[in-house]
Amino acid sequence: MTCIFKDPGSEPPNPFSTILTSLYVPDTPSSALDAIAAQLVQTVADSANPATALWQLWDALFIPIATFRSAHLPSLALLSALRAQAPTLPANVAPNSDAALSLSSHTDESDGKLHWSKLPRFAWQWRDFHDILEANRESRSEEGYFVNFVEFSANFLNETEGKEQVHPINVFYACRNILESKGPEGGGVDEEDEKDKLSTGELWELDLRIVATWVKYGAWTLWEADQHELREEYAATLDWETELWPKKDGLTRERWVLWAERLRGLGAEGVFNEELKSLVNEAIDVIEGLLKEA
Repeated sequence: MTCIFKDPGSEPPNPFSTILTSLYVPDTPSSALDAIAAQLVQTVADSANPATALWQLWDALFIPIATFRSAHLPSLALLSALRAQAPTLPANVAPNSDAALSLSSHTDESDGKLHWSKLPRFAWQWRDFHDILEANRESRSEEGYFVNFVEFSANFLNETEGKEQVHPINVFYACRNILESKGPEGGGVDEEDEKDKLSTGELWELDLRIVATWVKYGAWTLWEADQHELREEYAATLDWETELWPKKDGLTRERWVLWAERLRGLGAEGVFNEELKSLVNEAIDVIEGLLKEA
């Protein structure tokens, strides 16, 4: 569970937040990034409970990402620096302890080390953080967190070419759940909630922004993904029938065409600001470009 919604001071200080402070200084040189990465790695390795330390590390990184768009580029650079760190062997974990058992889920079986090239525990934490923000996106005070986090995640997916901790299937989830739905049927929320929650239309607009972001930056990784491997791991997901795709034939060209048509139709129907219209058009262009290549 992330601390992003906790009241300040209600939880013990996160030791990694202090280390990461210098990351957000403008024009941080690559040498400083390497030093920050090395300090983070060493702090985890020295911990008596490295699994918990990893949780603290990723939470300390994800909270600024969700809060400030300006944190995205330095965070992407830091992840690159972390992936370049050598494997580490935690030295202060008591044998046969709960900490040792928890750690075993994140170390390599061959040598018992944390392999930073794989960003240990990142994928677990990313999914948890993403789903919590998604569940809270209706809140007016918290809607921006999810938008920011998805924008960062889609850029990370693009940068890592869909081969690392954020999987291309997330593009599919967004397209299936949003573009294959007919959308809102009613308006508004309960009167007592209207000050704190987005209206039905506002929530739909937010979701359209989410799917367009995933498509703009990450659609090509889903297009290029090994379809056999994708089906082996996500067969039930691919064959889940939806309102606008009541079939069990997975990820087909026709489905991509449907997504482009839905984006085009929604973009034409909605009264959106110019930024969102531009984002939707960029997403359409990405899909059409992929279809032309096939």
